[in-house]
Amino acid sequence: MIPLAVVPTVVEFQDKLHHGAAFIVLTVLGGLAWRERPGTIAVGLLGYGVLIELCQATLTVNRVGEAQDVLADGLGIALGWLLMRNRGTRSAAQG
Repeated sequence: MIPLAVVPTVVEFQDKLHHGAAFIVLTVLGGLAWRERPGTIAVGLLGYGVLIELCQATLTVNRVGEAQDVLADGLGIALGWLLMRNRGTRSAAQG
């Protein structure tokens, strides 16, 4: 929600990569903290992503809310969930 910083553009969809990466990290951290609640974490994070975009669209004059950002957030959540799931599967097989 803060003013946009000047970030060098490497690829056109760089902002979507940032969204996805951030939500991968948030999902993995949430999964490590609350292993028994992956669905709650996923729904909560997706709701958070939607809320961020709604706030940007309605409460700021220098930011834009985008549905594509929510999609990138959702993909990050899915990838983070897969990472946690694969980690859990490997841990169970090793233990």
